[in-house]
Amino acid sequence: MSLLGDIIDRVLSPNREIHGIPVLDGAFSPNQRLDQARRLGDEIERPDDITLGQDGALYVSTGNRILRCTGDDFNTRTAFATLDGPVGGLGCTPDGRMLACVSGLGLVALSPTGEIIGKLESVGGEKIACPLSVTVAPDGAIYLTDGSRNNRPEQWLTDLMQNRAPSGRLIACNSSLGSASVRADKLAWPLGVVVSGDGKEVWVAESWAHRLTAFSRAGDDRRVIVKNHTGYPARLARGANGEIWMAFLALRTQLTEFVLRERAFCEEMMRTVPPELWIGPALDGRLNPREPTQIGRIKKLGIQKPWAPPRSYGLVARLDARGAATETLHSRVDGRVHGITAVRPIGSHVLAVSKGRDCLVELPPGRGMQEG
Repeated sequence: MSLLGDIIDRVLSPNREIHGIPVLDGAFSPNQRLDQARRLGDEIERPDDITLGQDGALYVSTGNRILRCTGDDFNTRTAFATLDGPVGGLGCTPDGRMLACVSGLGLVALSPTGEIIGKLESVGGEKIACPLSVTVAPDGAIYLTDGSRNNRPEQWLTDLMQNRAPSGRLIACNSSLGSASVRADKLAWPLGVVVSGDGKEVWVAESWAHRLTAFSRAGDDRRVIVKNHTGYPARLARGANGEIWMAFLALRTQLTEFVLRERAFCEEMMRTVPPELWIGPALDGRLNPREPTQIGRIKKLGIQKPWAPPRSYGLVARLDARGAATETLHSRVDGRVHGITAVRPIGSHVLAVSKGRDCLVELPPGRGMQEG
């Protein structure tokens, strides 16, 4: 059916680039390894990103706060900062400043005591209203992604379902948040950004284009590393030996791809149906009896089939220095670790953020799980 759909699309829309959904095989073969992850501490409401501070504490963004986490399993948690909007991507500079992406505000720099000491609110005369992720290069340069001119980070599903022309940006600035410039434009919700292991490129994951692209730090060159992922790629983090860790919000489905093309139906759905019941990806894997795909997910007596069409899913991938996946960890439809928004090596461990299940987890041991 997928092949037939692609053929019909090519006949009816010969000028449109077709990205069929890749099957889950090879390094992406389904498994239950993510469900074997160890949960760290108590529940955190809708965590979004994590970073390790220069003080050895783990910092977590949740709502409009940043938590400072210490102790066993990082379960001693105190409020580090409260900001004027939802906080997403986090980063840390070599001099101990915390960088935070704040919805509607831009990029904020915080002192080691949590005080705001700098802001990057606009670039090229346009406000940065949808900051998604931030990364710091070895030489101190800072790279930030602005997801959309139309929606803010918390409106990620709306942005996907609107299916507008991509309007995201890759922004570069110096260590003082000055001399900001747009390095790339027209990106499709660039949720992930990281400097490559050799320091020569900036890798950007575009969620709605399902693409991983490398941008030269020295010029305007760009190259596509992976043209078509099976899911919606999220944040990136540098690991050992030039490796990169990638989180995925969810898997793509044929039903969602179909609805995105049927604009009249999609717009009517968005106008008349609550967002949590839209036909589209979700972060939370807990079954809502009113959700649109429940018939395909229930076997009997409320038991979900792990191979059913996934509305929510958990997926983390480890990429080699070329960007090819070497292993993946899955939490399938019936799993308990869904909606992964970030993954990051911390010392000899790798931690992931399950925004769909309100928790942090430590990935089970695997090959090369060490910090670079």
